[in-house]
Amino acid sequence: MIRFEGVTKTFGTLRAVDDVSLAVEPGTLCALLGPSGSGKSTLLRLVNRLVEPDAGRVLVGGEDIAGLPRVELRRRIGYVIQSIGLFPHWSVRRNIATVPRLIGWPRARIRVRTDELMELVGLDPGQHGARYPDELSGGQQQRVGVARALAADPDVLLMDEPFGAVDPPTRRGLQESLIAIQRRTGKTVLFVTHDVEEAIRLAGTIAVLAHGKLLQLGPPAEILRRPASEEVANFFGGPLLGLHLLQATMIADRADFTDTQEGEPLDAAAPLETALARMISERALRLPVIDRASGRRGVIALTDMVAR
Repeated sequence: MIRFEGVTKTFGTLRAVDDVSLAVEPGTLCALLGPSGSGKSTLLRLVNRLVEPDAGRVLVGGEDIAGLPRVELRRRIGYVIQSIGLFPHWSVRRNIATVPRLIGWPRARIRVRTDELMELVGLDPGQHGARYPDELSGGQQQRVGVARALAADPDVLLMDEPFGAVDPPTRRGLQESLIAIQRRTGKTVLFVTHDVEEAIRLAGTIAVLAHGKLLQLGPPAEILRRPASEEVANFFGGPLLGLHLLQATMIADRADFTDTQEGEPLDAAAPLETALARMISERALRLPVIDRASGRRGVIALTDMVAR
């Protein structure tokens, strides 16, 4: 859905993006991860032409975006930023309807779409639709920002550190909501973050960047098991790689489904860190597991946590 081919972008003497090539598959969430100054936000902004490459090209849906009018391109792409950027004098419903109004959707269709999206992001249309941004919490405002970005059913959703300005509990809730929204809608999401845990929790693929270069691309668990360089390993915490691997590995990948045990089962789709936390709190060495999709039951043991 998104492809960067040998892309380079320079600001003065600073090479912000240095000959980067990578592909983001349709329906996946790819996290651009790296320290400040690594080029991740510049790479993101190349997709909606907020900045233009000095070399290489960017394709969206197989089309070279250099040949597309900027306005047309941006109406096909949802964009969520940390500062949200809601219009303070417009209601929640009207903020969400910004792009559909611009492209001339009928009022009835806009009303249905805004109500649908408020429900999708966890806001009650009757309770929140007529409110103004300053009447909402920071987390609620960010949910409105996500709904607005999805309003015209874009092909791609770009998110530039969207949850960085909210408190940790709210951030975790927003992350869980994004996971649910992405699974339900099947949108292709390109997500910028410098937070290792956030990238592991959200992404199917992580692109690790530093000094404008792509250091490694792959699923979180693969990168954690086999970091491409010492620089990548250090960014993920060096000795903490094993702990992060508990976040990136699902219980289903380690559970024994030939055995069963009584008790409240863990969801097999949860990460291993969930199983370990419950084992510690219950002083247990084994816990029951259920795969809710298939109904299969099994067991996860403390010894199953060891990397294979």
